[in-house]
Amino acid sequence: MRGAGGALSVTAREDDSADIPAEPAEAQEPDADRPRRRVTPRSAVLALAALLIGATLSATALMIVEHTRAAAQRAQDSACVEAARHGVIALLSIDHNRARQDVQRVLDLSTGAFRDDFARDADDFVRTAVDAQAVTRGSVAAAALQSIRDGEGVVLVAASSKVTNAGGARADPRPWRMSVTVTREGDTWKMSDVEFVP
Repeated sequence: MRGAGGALSVTAREDDSADIPAEPAEAQEPDADRPRRRVTPRSAVLALAALLIGATLSATALMIVEHTRAAAQRAQDSACVEAARHGVIALLSIDHNRARQDVQRVLDLSTGAFRDDFARDADDFVRTAVDAQAVTRGSVAAAALQSIRDGEGVVLVAASSKVTNAGGARADPRPWRMSVTVTREGDTWKMSDVEFVP
């Protein structure tokens, strides 16, 4: 433009580039493979809650499995001890009035070589009880599982027996300490060996 005096004057003008908006960096290099997602506080809380619920469910499942296993082990241990307890009481309890049934009860609670040996001597047990006119009562003061493995357990038993004869004479209780082996036979446990220990 010409001003007064014919001189060219240049008026200051704002930079033309200010009128053109700058392209964002994404527009310059588009990345269509990775769509941008905004993480909202709500979605973060939901994701965290899902993780916590999953962890809690996993921990609960593990605890249930462990509890079930431990309960089964306790039940098996208890069954071993009870089998030894009942077997010892039967072994120490012979009444001359029903000696044959008492001996049979011992056989029913036994298995293996112990049962075979006891069956072989059963008539002698019956004859001795009848001849002595004796009644023997056994009781167990304590029983504890020593070991268990592969369907066989060893139970330590503290017991005593009292003998009364036909004349009414009573002997003092006699203490017994035994190591009783019990063996799993089907769903039950039976005595398979009895050792008297000092």
